[in-house]
Amino acid sequence: MKRLLFAAVITFAYVPAPAAESLGDASELARVFVPRDSWEQVVASLAQNVQARLQSHPGSNLHYPPDFSAKVRAEIESALPYDTVVAMNAKEISATYSEAEVKELLAFYRSPVGQKFLRVSPKVTGKVAMEAEQRVNQKMPDIMKRLGKLAQPAGGPATKDSAK
Repeated sequence: MKRLLFAAVITFAYVPAPAAESLGDASELARVFVPRDSWEQVVASLAQNVQARLQSHPGSNLHYPPDFSAKVRAEIESALPYDTVVAMNAKEISATYSEAEVKELLAFYRSPVGQKFLRVSPKVTGKVAMEAEQRVNQKMPDIMKRLGKLAQPAGGPATKDSAK
């Protein structure tokens, strides 16, 4: 879920976003799609990743201050604050759906089945993604063999594909 949420958020990271409040129901729907607690999990995961990358760097024998984790997290949060993420999503929602459609979506996500969808869909998506990855990984040795036969040594005869 974190990967999907982060991908959805980052897709629009370089688009200036209007204030979420000015987008009304679209802003509310954006908060449904990106709840603060989910965003905080994404930020925590990113912060751990950044800290691990810094500490595994060749100069990893450096000493970091005791509050280093908090500083890393603060840097991530300041780079893309939650309200900015909501505003970016609200902007795209309002550009994609009419006001009436946004109201219908809000009604759906407030309903019991909508709440269930929000609760279980990340698990469903995650399971499907893992199964798909496993299936591809099982076939990868054969795929690599077939593709490896197509490779030519450097300076070898040019093929139609390599000449493009």
